Amino acid sequence: MSNKVNRAQQWRLFISNFIGFTIIFVLLGIIVFVLFRNAMLTSTDQALRVERSSRLNGGPLAKKTVVQGKQPGSRVPASKAIHPFMTTTLIFDDQGEIANRDQLGSRYETLRNITLDKSQVGQLHTIQVGGKYNFRTLLVKVPKRNSDRLVAGKYLLLMENIDPQKAAMSNFTRVLLITMGIFWLLSILMSIWMSRLTMRPILKSWGRQTEFVGNAAHELRTPLTIIQNKLELLLTKPNDKIIDQAENIAIANSESQRLQKLTQDLLALARSDSNTLQTNFERTPVASFLQQTVEPYTEIAASQGKNLVLAPVADFHATLDQNLVHQLLNILIDNALKYSPKDSTITLSAKVVGRKWQLVVADQGIGVNETEWKRIFDRFYRVDSSRSRQTGGNGLGLSIAHWIVNLHHGNIAVKANDPQGSRFITTLPLNPPVGLGGHREKQV
Repeated sequence: MSNKVNRAQQWRLFISNFIGFTIIFVLLGIIVFVLFRNAMLTSTDQALRVERSSRLNGGPLAKKTVVQGKQPGSRVPASKAIHPFMTTTLIFDDQGEIANRDQLGSRYETLRNITLDKSQVGQLHTIQVGGKYNFRTLLVKVPKRNSDRLVAGKYLLLMENIDPQKAAMSNFTRVLLITMGIFWLLSILMSIWMSRLTMRPILKSWGRQTEFVGNAAHELRTPLTIIQNKLELLLTKPNDKIIDQAENIAIANSESQRLQKLTQDLLALARSDSNTLQTNFERTPVASFLQQTVEPYTEIAASQGKNLVLAPVADFHATLDQNLVHQLLNILIDNALKYSPKDSTITLSAKVVGRKWQLVVADQGIGVNETEWKRIFDRFYRVDSSRSRQTGGNGLGLSIAHWIVNLHHGNIAVKANDPQGSRFITTLPLNPPVGLGGHREKQV
């Protein structure tokens, strides 16, 4: 993937993540703000309702109009009035005139511009008086039969000062905005990190795909080039007999077979990557299955002057895909035969280990250096390229074996054999978990 495409995709991911975070933070801020504002006024509204009930029941004023530091009825000059006052009651007559002017004292000058709006009876409102005092108000119509003759038949405007709540709300709003700003900046950093984190497996997969295509093209090009050269050579000698060109024909045939094997392996790996392979897991008697699978290879081994031995296997059952495990054995045995000298012995054994069973293919061949044990299952990886080409290897067999084992939720590893050679140890569960359609990709 080009750097330009990479940057464009990463930028799109950043924008989408940032927009998502911004929407979440804005909605969260709005919800918190509304809930906090409502909570701030809840106690005030409750106090006004209690005062209304008291006045409608004919009780005394919840709080007499007392100015701090003075007795009821005393007069305080307006210039010396103490503000803000917390609780105040305005009494309006039917004409909308304030009837308790004397009780209000110096506060009358501040409150006299408040007008009566009879349509607001029973409703809670927030008003501002004198440009700086904020009140929560509740208008009450007192029945004429009320026992308190002072307010009977009049309108009461119950007022509760909410300047402290307003100040607290202002401070909270400022803190909320600062917090949202900080989280907004954090969302930018988080969006950048998430976009890079999201692109990382994509770039890794793209890199692996590019490497795979390049290696596959290289592997396909070699046999095709050899076949083409041999065929062109044959075209230059149309009068030769087959026996005269037997060597060239044999080489072309050998490369054709190698090309066919490579194509099959590439198709198998393509199916593994797309995860579209249809599997058929069934309960299988392992001993008889191994006997039937290994038997044809004993004759191949004998024809090469080598011994293939299946050690006695206990009678147990395991759930597996017989075709895939057959292919796994084919790869491991073929690999052992390729790198084992004449008169050597290849041993295949199987046993139960707890809730799993273990399949071991041990040879007495050239072995694998310990530094190569982890990379030997990588695609197109060869311990010795020249030697692999001589034996017809393409570096895909063990990668396919690793995929088959992963599909069975098992693991495969290579160890040194005593006194020489290699041991390929495959461990599979006796009863793999449900949902075998997916496989775990090998971490590179």
